[in-house]
Amino acid sequence: MALAPDAHQERSWLTRVLTTDFCPWANKFVYWLKEPIGWFTIAIAASVIVGIYANAVGWTIAGALSCIVVVGMIWPLIAVWASSCELHPEIDAVHEEMSCRMIFSVRNRIPIPLWGLAVEGYLDGPGDESLPVVALSHVPPICVADYAITVKPSMRGHYPIKTPKIACSFPFGIWTARRELRSVDPLTVWPRVYRITDVCPLTGTARTDIGDGQRGGRSGDFIGVRDFRRGDSLRHIHWAQSARTDSLIVTERGGPQSAEVDVYIDPTIGKRDTRQTLAVRMRVAASLLSHLHSSQVPAHVSIGGKVIRHGLGQMGRRQLLNALSDVPIDGADSVDPAPKNSDRIRIEIVGVDSDPTEIVVVKVTEANVFSRTGHSARRLAVRSEDSLEDRLVRFWQELGYAACAA
Repeated sequence: MALAPDAHQERSWLTRVLTTDFCPWANKFVYWLKEPIGWFTIAIAASVIVGIYANAVGWTIAGALSCIVVVGMIWPLIAVWASSCELHPEIDAVHEEMSCRMIFSVRNRIPIPLWGLAVEGYLDGPGDESLPVVALSHVPPICVADYAITVKPSMRGHYPIKTPKIACSFPFGIWTARRELRSVDPLTVWPRVYRITDVCPLTGTARTDIGDGQRGGRSGDFIGVRDFRRGDSLRHIHWAQSARTDSLIVTERGGPQSAEVDVYIDPTIGKRDTRQTLAVRMRVAASLLSHLHSSQVPAHVSIGGKVIRHGLGQMGRRQLLNALSDVPIDGADSVDPAPKNSDRIRIEIVGVDSDPTEIVVVKVTEANVFSRTGHSARRLAVRSEDSLEDRLVRFWQELGYAACAA
């Protein structure tokens, strides 16, 4: 059942009231109340007041609460300082939403088992709450134990962003003791790549050793004959065919062709953008760049005006994906516009501020391939990530149809 407009406005107003911080200046004075030990301290103080002015049972309650606080603080400190921990991923790079195994090594130096050890801050982004990446229920006494943990990073980037810590709040969870890990290996999370299975339709005038299709010219393999045109070299005249047809016929030669593509990616967050919309934009960019790279189309990649120089093979692909992972999760502060070259195909991957239903736009502009008479442009608007893979495949097929019809 749909809510009436007044109900939507009322709920929105109530949400703003409940989630607005009206006194940010007071946070530093009440921050300690986020730990349950703060409320235990208040309860002890209230019990002491009751014991002094009302009833002696207040002293009993204050003593019991004090014992809980002491045990709840001393044991986490012992567990954290008696353990030596290391965290190492099995591979140094993985795509978003892909499983990755991490090896958590713990050395327990005391003859007592350790309970409740956890690692916080390894996969946390800027401003995120510290959530445990690894949590152990039990570590045997006086031993070195290795534990294999499977994680699925959800956001691209280079991790850890901040120094991860070993934490323990056993047994009561009223206070958490923390200490930095002794050794941590980094993990790079690349944007998710959607596979584009169609043949790359971006073919230009530059010849290469390998590529899709043949471009007519004065060198390369023999691909056919045609009528003589003004300006053709006499060396290319096919004399036998010319004598047979009583008109000048020239040979047509050509070689594999490859496009020179300029790719511009906007790494900023606009008025309507969020972390998630920027993440979708990086996934679209990673999918298109991976397909261009696998098709061996030379691309001049610019991320906010920063030009990326990449090579061939797996090393070149890693350079492109690492460059996309370098973009901050909250977007770049400022960028320089990339220079435009009208002689090349240009792909722009940008955000959208005009249409509230669109989150990413891909623009393909080309001067000489799709249109014989002038510039031609194609546009892909992404409205959600649910059908992103199908949208990219259909868009690529449309580019191919346009190239065949040109």
